[in-house]
Amino acid sequence: MPLNELHPITKKRVSSQQRDNFWFQHFHTVPLWIKLESQIFHLMDSFCDEYHGAFWEFCVLSNQGTFIYPALAEKEVILFNPHNGNEAILSPEAAGIAVCLIVFSLWSFKTESEVMVDRFYQLRDFAIQHTESTEIFHIID
Repeated sequence: MPLNELHPITKKRVSSQQRDNFWFQHFHTVPLWIKLESQIFHLMDSFCDEYHGAFWEFCVLSNQGTFIYPALAEKEVILFNPHNGNEAILSPEAAGIAVCLIVFSLWSFKTESEVMVDRFYQLRDFAIQHTESTEIFHIID
């Protein structure tokens, strides 16, 4: 039985008071960490025709991972990954997880940062137990 089934990974939304320090707190050792947020926004924009900007929720995970997702009025959005040709219908939260996984993976190679590798695997472990895990992994495959 996988460890995350014995001890489910939980998420907690970051309060508005803690948002200003979110990126620095979790990524400050990553080269060019200041660009991560805009890369996530850009990828969401290129993968989702329905996305035209939004307020984003910031989340921390009980395994020290993090992710953000757009707080959209829509209950579901369609993501299309032009790099693998896969499409999926996801909740905004699951879409944010998928996009963050892709950006974290790309940045782990780009920066050779152990922190980015850790953040990727921490989020991946959370995604494995997510109710939309099949759709998330279909998009990032």
